[in-house]
Amino acid sequence: MAAGLVAPLAARADAPGGSAVVLNPDPLSRAVGLPPAPGSAVAKEDLAILLWLQGARTPEMAANTWLLLERNLGTFSRALGVDVVKTTPQINGALKTFLKPVDAVKDTLKDRYQRPRPFVSHAQIQPCLPLEQGYSFPSGHATWYRAAAELLADLVPERRERLVAVGSHGGNSRVLCGVHYPSDVQAGQRLGVAAAVQVLSSPQWKAFKADPAVIAEVEAIRKVPAAALPEQVR
Repeated sequence: MAAGLVAPLAARADAPGGSAVVLNPDPLSRAVGLPPAPGSAVAKEDLAILLWLQGARTPEMAANTWLLLERNLGTFSRALGVDVVKTTPQINGALKTFLKPVDAVKDTLKDRYQRPRPFVSHAQIQPCLPLEQGYSFPSGHATWYRAAAELLADLVPERRERLVAVGSHGGNSRVLCGVHYPSDVQAGQRLGVAAAVQVLSSPQWKAFKADPAVIAEVEAIRKVPAAALPEQVR
């Protein structure tokens, strides 16, 4: 099999209404690309960035990364201006389901490339998050957070900039704490965007957006005035 292509699979998950979203993994694999070769210029830059961040991060910065440890759609609440779990339960529940096939493709790619975590390959890396046993490329957090941001932005496009900022932070926090290389996170973000495009084009997503209950939840978000949203740090 050609390098960069995953084995054929039907990445799917039960979607709202009992149907399923099926992703085509081959274009997603091409969007991710290959991990840097050991000893390459990119691999050396990956390590240099991790070591610099390790010396520069503060206890407060490290503590903030723990807020993103659990992949929870509630993380986007401040970007939207509502409590995602309490105010938009239909959206909260459905997006978890739509994100399952994205995770399935990510897991397949991790198992194919088997890139060791930074702290496994480099003893000088001292993570500030719990050590994880899975492979490093692409980053699962970066994939999930960016895909979630893209799906939410399709529902509320006027919040897109804020949502993508949260989606990016979900992956970048993994670099700050030394559990992923920068190139892992970049690959995960590419996967998240490409996978979201497939989800958004699916009939299941179109039916979901047309659901009156979902429309009502989107309107509840839009009722929050821009002036009431937390100020973005730039």
